[in-house]
Amino acid sequence: MPVLDQFGRPVQRVPDNTLLERQAVPALGSVRQIQSGHPADGLTPLRLAAILREAETGDATAYLELAEQMEEKDLHYSAVLGVRKRAIRALDLHVEPGDDSAAAGELAEMTRNVLHSSGVRTSLIDMMDAIGKGYSVCEIVWERNGRELTIADIDWVDPRWFEFDRDNGRHLYLRDNAGPQPLRTDSYVIHMAKAKSGLPIRGGLARLAAWAFMFKNFTVKDWAIFCEAYGHPLRLGKYDSSATPADRQTLLRAVRQIGVDMAAIVPKSMEVEIVNGSATGAEALYEGKGRWWDEQLSKGVLGQVATTDAIAGGHAVGKIHENVRDDIRDADAEQLAATLQRDIAGALRRVAFPSGANVALPNIRFALPEALDPDLLLRLIERRPPGLRIATADVYRAFSLRKPEEDEEVLAEPAASAPETPPAKVSPGGEATRIAASAVTGRAPVDSIDDLVGRLIAEGDMQMTADGEFGALIEALRRATTMEEVQDILGAFVGAAPGPLRDLLSRSTLASRLAGEVGAAIRD
Repeated sequence: MPVLDQFGRPVQRVPDNTLLERQAVPALGSVRQIQSGHPADGLTPLRLAAILREAETGDATAYLELAEQMEEKDLHYSAVLGVRKRAIRALDLHVEPGDDSAAAGELAEMTRNVLHSSGVRTSLIDMMDAIGKGYSVCEIVWERNGRELTIADIDWVDPRWFEFDRDNGRHLYLRDNAGPQPLRTDSYVIHMAKAKSGLPIRGGLARLAAWAFMFKNFTVKDWAIFCEAYGHPLRLGKYDSSATPADRQTLLRAVRQIGVDMAAIVPKSMEVEIVNGSATGAEALYEGKGRWWDEQLSKGVLGQVATTDAIAGGHAVGKIHENVRDDIRDADAEQLAATLQRDIAGALRRVAFPSGANVALPNIRFALPEALDPDLLLRLIERRPPGLRIATADVYRAFSLRKPEEDEEVLAEPAASAPETPPAKVSPGGEATRIAASAVTGRAPVDSIDDLVGRLIAEGDMQMTADGEFGALIEALRRATTMEEVQDILGAFVGAAPGPLRDLLSRSTLASRLAGEVGAAIRD
């Protein structure tokens, strides 16, 4: 079964000498000319409807020229469409072998080298021209490298030089004086963006935005006329019934000169009245209407308005709407990856490998660059569980650091401070008292309260006071043999007068609270 192209036609290998020749080039006297029409000039609803109908029936020249003019005349449409086209540049291009065979790996490496070359990488924007017009065509420029052919560049071709089949509206042909010509195999990258289902010529965003462009253009023209006369006083000339046509012309000339020269003369029998213009709020009508059309264009192209127009809560809403833009960007990237696999990797397979060789096409995809959160990585390094290994390359990349050379001067590692061992507190009886284990710490106190707690533990004051007050109680409880004896001992202890431990805790609590209120250091 023969291999078919995207138009369902059998694919046959083209001789090398033929591939080296360009096919889609302009020529003197040819139907492929660089001169373009300007259908957007004086565009009316009837003319726009006719242009769109002509594109459906096979003659898309005027529609493609209109789409080009829309990007040149409407600043907002050009901006949002440019964002949509260039969103692909934020993604990394990955090329992976189609299977584990050596031939598939070789084809993947060839495809990767071509797609990562500067000439082809910058041509991705030309391929994304299909988003606005529905399709884009780029011609592959082959060159001979020794005995082999390789792709040197990808050149954008004017979409007006092509036309769709009049019967099915899907097969693309090159326009020529001799009639539509089939496109040469392995010579073109044909990208068709599917913003909507249906005929390819109806899938571009320019068709969707054409009506908004026209009505917004009407608004801008009316606004310009309004601004020209806004604020100028109205000169009202009055004449009586006996005025002759010559008198009327004199009066009209006078009121016109008042608006231009601010000086005029009229007969004594005539009267000129100056009526001051007042603000009526009409200016907000034109601005609001123009802004509304801009928002509709943003919705149609980007799927949202929060990141392109100034609206209430725009920052917070924009964070949510960014996800919508990500979905659209990923869909565009998936379609472009399929085109590159078919037209770039497929052409390389047919040119570089023998006919009939069953070499798997590489998998091409776009993905966001891997990003590491420096704060999260730093916390993970400090508290990593046993057995977790972290590559130093990830640390360098997360903090945007360069790995130093062997003979390069680097910062010295911080010296680890040895934990201080608190001195044993000797009781009046000559026996060393117990020191709480939490006193041994290698971290300096954070504030005066931490300093107080550390000194109470390290110096043994808390432990000595507790031993003096609770030592007899603990010893009595140790000698008790029944629950009744334990209850009697605890009852006698509860009824006893407050001891020094309570006094020490009360003074420490008061000192800590005062330190927190006024920010003073705690002293004995």
